[in-house]
Amino acid sequence: MNYHDSLLQKHRKINIKYKNIRLKAVLLRCKLIPMSFSDYYFTHYPSHPQLFDDVPSTNVGVAVVIPCYDDEFVFKTLCSLENNENTDADIEVIVVVNSGASTPEDIICKNRKIYGMLKSRADSYYYKRFKLLPVLIEGVPKKNAGVGNARKIGMDEAIRRFTAINRPDGIIVSLDADCLVSKSYFSIIEEEFRNNAAKGAFVIQFQHNYDSALFTEVEIRACRLYEVYLRYFNIALAFTGFPHAFHTVGSCFAVRAGRYVKSGGMARQQGGEDFYFLHKLALMTEIGKINTPLVFPAPRVSERVPFGTGPTVKRIIANDEYKVYNFGLFLILKRFYDYIHEIAVGRTFERDKIPEEIKDFVGSEKLLSVINECIENSKESKTLEKRLISKFDAFFIVKFLNSFDVQSAYPLQDVTEAASIILKQNLSQINSLYMVQDEVEILENLLKEAAI
Repeated sequence: MNYHDSLLQKHRKINIKYKNIRLKAVLLRCKLIPMSFSDYYFTHYPSHPQLFDDVPSTNVGVAVVIPCYDDEFVFKTLCSLENNENTDADIEVIVVVNSGASTPEDIICKNRKIYGMLKSRADSYYYKRFKLLPVLIEGVPKKNAGVGNARKIGMDEAIRRFTAINRPDGIIVSLDADCLVSKSYFSIIEEEFRNNAAKGAFVIQFQHNYDSALFTEVEIRACRLYEVYLRYFNIALAFTGFPHAFHTVGSCFAVRAGRYVKSGGMARQQGGEDFYFLHKLALMTEIGKINTPLVFPAPRVSERVPFGTGPTVKRIIANDEYKVYNFGLFLILKRFYDYIHEIAVGRTFERDKIPEEIKDFVGSEKLLSVINECIENSKESKTLEKRLISKFDAFFIVKFLNSFDVQSAYPLQDVTEAASIILKQNLSQINSLYMVQDEVEILENLLKEAAI
């Protein structure tokens, strides 16, 4: 059977599976078959058809999902996973080798080669520490093609596999094909979830891999500046009083299967899918933080995604500088979130106490309407504050920050200047689950290294 015949056969199977999904939805509504923890998700949200037909071991407790596009580094990633310490649960690793309808032919050919090597290793049980499950996804329409869609395909498949063994507590770990991991990666993730039953997800501490044997000094220097920004932004966000001040890095989070489906699953954005997913999840469940650095992303130049490490490193190298959000904007946000807390406690507010920049951005009348609506629909202070935060969430913050350009009163600042300013603030007063000393220490060390 040639390649195109196999695609046709696969297309026929997909059509049959879609018909079965529609039939299952009808049977579930009529209560003619029992519901699993994921049935509502798969009958109400778009999803790629099932990829694997085998039934997982009942001891599978962790599924790692790795999108892979034109990236042979994935074999180094798998090697670092293979070198991990033993854990109680069995582990599966789903690698989604993906391309879109407009992907260049040379990358498609390279993807097929990578998939072929992965499939050969899976069939020969090359890896002993985990079960490898590679899949090749091609021809994705332009509007959906990208890392978000690939991550969603892999995570949805992990859900199907946990559903087959009735494991809503199963852990889905998000990783990227350009990362190395600590030898205690699996054991620490498993332990954190086991010891924190109330938490539906965790973000994982990271540090970029500054190994000069693997990457150029130019890439390393540029990436250090980018990581300075990531730490600066995270600390500044916590400084404002915003409660969900955590890193949103696609290779550095894990989520319980049951919480994943209740959140509506991963977004299909071509980039930033991690940001959208985690901040959506934060409104539904407590997200913990693993403070030990477990993931070490590559600091290399890349155009695999529209933004993130690769494109930013390329831009820093080209411009020989990196300018970021002015710290003055975070001072404005701090005044606003401090006042949100006052509104929640007193259940009233004064227009003049809201920063002018916030009123100008939202629109004075609209802002007052939103706050009044939240007060009217919340009986308790805790509920009111939560409702206000849901209205003025992380998406609001990013839009607000992006509304100030170089001509504004708060132009972009050099990243090292901005980071130095945040470190001079009284950070010990920050009351945040995610703001711990390790963030400050990492930023201080990065600034020293960037100055060399």
